[in-house]
Amino acid sequence: MSEARDRQKIIDRIKSMLVRCMYCDYPNPIQLSAIEYETITSGAQASAFLICPECRNKFMIKIKDLGRVS
Repeated sequence: MSEARDRQKIIDRIKSMLVRCMYCDYPNPIQLSAIEYETITSGAQASAFLICPECRNKFMIKIKDLGRVS
């Protein structure tokens, strides 16, 4: 698989995650506003930005690949 296809596959998986607001009781999952993806030494890391439609708080979720466990 090409690097661009792997990158898009990871971004699509992140977009499919269900995230709820950590500040209010908004009952629905929040849409990701933006995703930043980069390749690092151990693999990859991604940051997803979210804005709650109820309380309007903006927060970020960071996912970092730390490599395989042996």
